[in-house]
Amino acid sequence: MTINKFDIQFFAEEDTNVEAPATTEEVVEETPTPEEAPASEEPKVEETKEEPKTDEAPASEEVKVEEPKVETTPEEAPASEETTTEEVVEEAKPAKPSTPANFQVDEKMMPGNFNPFERPSRFQNKRPQRKPNPRFKETNFEEKVIEIKRVIKVTKGGRQFRFSALVVVGDRNGKIGYAVAKHIEVPEAIKAAIRQAKRNLYQVSIVGKAATVPHEAIGKSTSSRIMLKPAAEGKGIIASDKVRAVCELAGIRNIYSKSLGSNNPQNVVIATINGLVNMKTKEQFMSLRDKTEL
Repeated sequence: MTINKFDIQFFAEEDTNVEAPATTEEVVEETPTPEEAPASEEPKVEETKEEPKTDEAPASEEVKVEEPKVETTPEEAPASEETTTEEVVEEAKPAKPSTPANFQVDEKMMPGNFNPFERPSRFQNKRPQRKPNPRFKETNFEEKVIEIKRVIKVTKGGRQFRFSALVVVGDRNGKIGYAVAKHIEVPEAIKAAIRQAKRNLYQVSIVGKAATVPHEAIGKSTSSRIMLKPAAEGKGIIASDKVRAVCELAGIRNIYSKSLGSNNPQNVVIATINGLVNMKTKEQFMSLRDKTEL
């Protein structure tokens, strides 16, 4: 294959028509200069100039100059600041507190009795004292245990056994009370019942030398009914053991009684006390009639 000069000239002209990539020098020439840039876009020139450091402070800031401390002797002190030590001492003394004439120091706080390792009681000056019951004064009360029975409480974990005590207390002078308490031990149940019975007292009317009830009455408590009648001197207490205990502690010596319903010990005691409390003497009836007439 032979190539003539016309073919070479044809290929050379095709090479000249192809656009060559722009060089870095041409790119630099095409970027607009700051003078040719539009007025809206100002060239950002970051110039960092180091300000010369000078010892002189600017005029706006005040220069603080520390004045040298001059030690002054007492002789050189100004006359206006001279104060006597006696006047200062008199001003500083506080007023002595006035102690009462009957002031006494606790014996525990005396040097010989003071114990720095003694801790105060946990409930000191915190637990309020229980007020006495206004319905009775502390007298010699007697108590009688009417019944003690075992009580079983069935729970999820098993059965719990406790003891229930029914106790009656009285002073043999017209005051009577009863209570029921429970505890794991029998003695503790009785003590708890006695404490509760002394807080719940009732006044009973007793008349005559025979120390009997003023009139006939029937006491009720649920299904128990107790009939009570006055009796002459020498008859004594004609009643069951539960009714007898209540009448003796109330101070009654002669009485007739009859149980007309259930013989449950707790209900019998409550019914007997209910019948005795509802009785009224002749004086009480007369006072009620005078009030109704007015």
